[in-house]
Amino acid sequence: MNTNKLYHNNLIKEVGKQELEVNNFEAYSVEILIDFLKVSHKRFINQSIPKIEQNFLMLVKYFDENNDLKTLFNLFLKFQIDFKHHIAIEEKTIFPYSEVLHKASISSSMETVLLIHFSKYSISDFVSSHENNECYLTEIIFLLVQQDTLKDHPVYNILLKQICQFDNELKTHGWVEDNVLVKKVKEIEKAITDFVKKD
Repeated sequence: MNTNKLYHNNLIKEVGKQELEVNNFEAYSVEILIDFLKVSHKRFINQSIPKIEQNFLMLVKYFDENNDLKTLFNLFLKFQIDFKHHIAIEEKTIFPYSEVLHKASISSSMETVLLIHFSKYSISDFVSSHENNECYLTEIIFLLVQQDTLKDHPVYNILLKQICQFDNELKTHGWVEDNVLVKKVKEIEKAITDFVKKD
């Protein structure tokens, strides 16, 4: 197993823990972090969300008269739309920018360094516009727990467990973006700016 693969596997294990320390991620390059975040995006879209939606639909059909449950399901659908849009923006902006920046930092190409230096995009653009979607799920969980009439149904318990797990994964995912990736990219931006100023 190569070093990058080992780092990536270790990163996945680290992210599975409840409490995270920024120092645990210092060994991972921007490239490995982005790879991890992209894989997480695919898993969220292709596995986590469809499973939650399927169980939500089963519950809505079973409790057809429960309008509150239908409202919660509609909130989840709204969350899905916003979340997919959120992912699309990240994968078109911050991820490619960070990857190019990382490559510039390890290459000796002056053209690449200057291209980054004069780019109209920066990590501060990402920070100022980055919104996390966990609040949607946290609200849905809070309201779902209030549904006493559903608590004896096995699908309800499965759904609640799935949403809570997804909520925790999203919080971790957002934490990695905001506290690890952003920090590393800021450091690279500063190093490139300092290098250009010297010349």
